[in-house]
Amino acid sequence: MADVAQTAAAHRGQFLAQVVANRPLCRDHYLLTLQLAWFPPTHPGQFVQVACDGVSGEASAVEVDWPEGSLPRLSGQEIRKAVPLIRRPFSLAGRRDTARGVELDIIHRVVGIGTAWLAQRSCGDEVNLLGPLGNHFVPPPDGGIAVLVGGGVGIPPMIYLASRLAGTRAVVFSGATTRDLLPLTLTADAPVPTSASVEPLYNVDEFARHGIPAVISTDDGSYGFGGLITDALALYLDRYFADAPARQRVTIYTCGPEAMMKRVVEMAGQRGMESQVSVERAMACGMGTCQSCCIRVRKPDAAQPPLAGSDWCYRLACTDGPVFRGADLLW
Repeated sequence: MADVAQTAAAHRGQFLAQVVANRPLCRDHYLLTLQLAWFPPTHPGQFVQVACDGVSGEASAVEVDWPEGSLPRLSGQEIRKAVPLIRRPFSLAGRRDTARGVELDIIHRVVGIGTAWLAQRSCGDEVNLLGPLGNHFVPPPDGGIAVLVGGGVGIPPMIYLASRLAGTRAVVFSGATTRDLLPLTLTADAPVPTSASVEPLYNVDEFARHGIPAVISTDDGSYGFGGLITDALALYLDRYFADAPARQRVTIYTCGPEAMMKRVVEMAGQRGMESQVSVERAMACGMGTCQSCCIRVRKPDAAQPPLAGSDWCYRLACTDGPVFRGADLLW
């Protein structure tokens, strides 16, 4: 997967995009659609870095004279205002190539000053973004089965992945703490799931439009399966993939809270299933410069560098990932 990221790096760039839609999906989540005349090829799992303070890509700042031979005179106002100095990383939730150019979908949740700024963008506003960044999910082999597991802000890359799985047998598991934090469109013409059911339904528009059913869970039981999405997943896997030949056809794709992803990888390993994980890490640059998004992974050959003699090493979520084989991650 690292080779994929290196290829992507050769095509990345800085772009100025125009907002064509920015609508609320639930209590805190927004669907931001950006239009560009051109954007490099992208794949599910990749992400972009968005400047959340103007179109220049540089945050506003207060300039202060620094006389030679003396200290600058500061009033205190220079550091009192919260400023989103670094870009924010967002997984791509979708892409459409049209006669007018390229449309990119980003789903963001308002949690601070950067995402609050994004939520206030209107049609016609311009947004500076850097990308595409990172590697991407690898589709299952012919005849394989894809199980997509997204929790909270990890749901967007599952939407993009679902759009690329035409002709593949697939099912999606999406979890949230409560219904009004679920960034998905629930259809009115599908049966309402019960709190104990893990039967996949065509009740989520983002997945049903691609012929893929879904299982929804909420921690508080306000919609769908009542409980953790990993509990629903365990019940489903054991019910529908009870024997080894069936399990060997399954690849699980996951993104979301780290505890959830760790449990998903653990369940996949116990059942002899492959898994691919899009890890979540705080990152500043998204290009491997700041070294802030380190993650431990298992090495295929302990004798080889880096850390020769050790069976693990550090990798960067932004350039080596964000997608890793679940079996390679050392949580």
